[in-house]
Amino acid sequence: MLHQGEILTLQRHFQHHIQYAVPVEVYRGNVHIDIGVLTAVDDSFAELQGTLYNRKVFTFISRPGY
Repeated sequence: MLHQGEILTLQRHFQHHIQYAVPVEVYRGNVHIDIGVLTAVDDSFAELQGTLYNRKVFTFISRPGY
């Protein structure tokens, strides 16, 4: 399990956040883009509440307790 502020990098990190509905923040560089619960993930994209984000372009930060 990741702690608040840690970056999701592995497939299992994303799966854990989906399974337990742990919120994530999405960044592009150092610009905050979105925050919410992941609904799907594959090797290339993560879906956050209906919006697809390319995993190579965006950074996903764990936000438990949000």
